[in-house]
Amino acid sequence: MKFPIYLCVLELFASILLAQEKQIDFNSEKNIKKFADYLFCDKDYLRAAEEYQKLNGYEGNDTIIFKTGLSYLFIGDYSTSIDNFSNISSLSPFYENSKLERMKAQFLMNDYFGMRSFYNNNFPEDDSLSDRANRLFTFSYLITEDRLPQKEKFLLPFNSIEKEKISSFYDWKNDPPYKSSALAGILSAIVPGSGKIYTGDISDGIFSFLVTGVFTFLAYDNFRAGHDTRAWIFTGLAAFFYGGNVYGSIAAAQIYNAKITFEFNKGLNVFLESNNYFVPVYEFCN
Repeated sequence: MKFPIYLCVLELFASILLAQEKQIDFNSEKNIKKFADYLFCDKDYLRAAEEYQKLNGYEGNDTIIFKTGLSYLFIGDYSTSIDNFSNISSLSPFYENSKLERMKAQFLMNDYFGMRSFYNNNFPEDDSLSDRANRLFTFSYLITEDRLPQKEKFLLPFNSIEKEKISSFYDWKNDPPYKSSALAGILSAIVPGSGKIYTGDISDGIFSFLVTGVFTFLAYDNFRAGHDTRAWIFTGLAAFFYGGNVYGSIAAAQIYNAKITFEFNKGLNVFLESNNYFVPVYEFCN
C-alpha cells in the first residue's frame, strides 16, 4: 500500500522538527562516524570513505584509515586504497593486515612485479600473515608469463585442501592443452575437414569434407565428360571451399585456444574470489 505524497512530506517535516527539538548535531564527529559506519556496512563504500575522511581525527585513527582503504579497494580504486593502507602505523593492530590488503590491491591492479617486490621487502618468515601473503605471491605466477617454479616448491605455501586445485592450475599453465594452428591447417590441407575435427568441430569438419569432396568430384566428372565450362566452375568452387577449409581450420584452432585460456583465467578468478584472495575476513558489521 502506497502512502500519498503529502503524507511523506509531512513525515519529513516532522522528522526535521523533531531533530531540531532534540538539538541533534548531524555534523558532530560521533554522528558522522555512525553514518559512515552505516554506509560501510550497507556496502555504499564510496560515500562511506567520503564520510570517514570528514573526521578531524581521521589521519590518526588507524581503524578508520583501514576501513577507508577497504572501501576504496571494494570500489576498485586501488591506488587510493594503497595510499590509505600505507599510512597505517607499524604499531597499529591493523598493520599486518594492511600489508596483506595492499598486496591484494596490487594484485587486482595487475601490478604483479610491484606486489612481489613489496612481499619480499615486508614479509619476513616469522610474520604472522606471511603464509597468506606467500600464497598470493605464488599464485601470481599462474597469471603472468613468468617461468613457473618447480611444482613441489610452488605448492608448498598452500594447505591440503587448496593443493589439489592449485596443482591442476599449475599443470595447465605448465603445459596448456592448446591445439596447434599449423597442424590444424596441414591436416585440412591433406584431408579437408580433418583440421576442424582435430580442434573439436566435428560437424563442421564433416561438412567441409563432404562439400569439398562433392565439388571436386563434379569438376572431375565434367572434365571427363568434356563439359569444360561446368568443370571449371566446379573446380573454382572446390578450390574456394578447399582454401576456406584450410583457413577455417587454422582459425578454429585459434578460437579453441582462446576459449581454453578464457576458461582457465575464469577458473583462477573464481578460485581467488572464493578464497578472498587469501586475506582474512573482517567483522566490522556485527
